[in-house]
Amino acid sequence: MSLSLWIDQIADAVGVINSTSTPARRLVGGGVVVDPRGRLLVCYSDFAYQGWHFPKGGLEEGESSLEGAIREVEEETGGVIAKPYSGNVVFALQPGRVYREPIGFGSSRADPPKHRTSDRISLGAAQLLAEAAREARIDPEELERHKYEIFDALVSRGIKVAWVTVPTYHLLVYEGGRHGPTRESQAVEWHTPAEVRALRPPGKEYGKPRVGGAARAVLEWPDFDALVEKARAEAKPAPS
Repeated sequence: MSLSLWIDQIADAVGVINSTSTPARRLVGGGVVVDPRGRLLVCYSDFAYQGWHFPKGGLEEGESSLEGAIREVEEETGGVIAKPYSGNVVFALQPGRVYREPIGFGSSRADPPKHRTSDRISLGAAQLLAEAAREARIDPEELERHKYEIFDALVSRGIKVAWVTVPTYHLLVYEGGRHGPTRESQAVEWHTPAEVRALRPPGKEYGKPRVGGAARAVLEWPDFDALVEKARAEAKPAPS
C-alpha cells in the first residue's frame, strides 16, 4: 500500500506544571501516516498514552524534530519508514495533559511496514470490540466465539470514536506486537536495552507487562463540514 507521511517539522510543547511554576518547554517529534484514501495511521498504547495517538515522542539528545519524527514513526508503528520532505500543515493535539503540543506537519512518502501483520486481534482492538459489543448487547460468550466476524461487521459499519476534536472512524486494527528492535538503542516494546520499562499502566506496580505495547490502526477522517451540517440539521426542531 502506498503511504504518505506528514512529518513533524516544528515540534515543540509548552506546558504549565502548576500555577506557581514557570512554563516548561519540551521538544517532541512525531508524524502521521496517510494512505491514498486519506486514512490516518495511529498507534494504541497501553502504557504511555493510554489510548490512540499519532506516533510521537520526546527528542533524543542532539536529534532534530525531523529525525525524531522519522524514528518515532518507525518505532511505534513497527516498521513504517519515513522519508524526509519539507512542508508545513498546522495541527493541534487535544489539551488536558501536563502540556499542550502545537505541532506542524510536513508531507512525505513512507515505505509499508517491514513486518507481516498478525491475524490476531490486538489488545486495543479487543477493548474497542468489547465496548462496542456491550453497547450492542452482544453476549460475551458469543463475542468470544465469533469475535472476528463481529469485529469485521463493526468495522464495516464504522465505529465512531471521539479523538482530538474531530470524529473519526476505525476502519482497520491489527496486531502491532513484538517486531523486535527497530534501532540498536530502542525497540517497539517500549524499552531500551539499558533500561527496561514495563508496559503496565501508570500507577500499577505489579502485573505482567502487556506484550507489544502498541497496536496500529487506520482511521478515516470524514469531511468535517459535512459532519457540522448534519449535526445542525439534526438539531433543528421538528416542524409542528
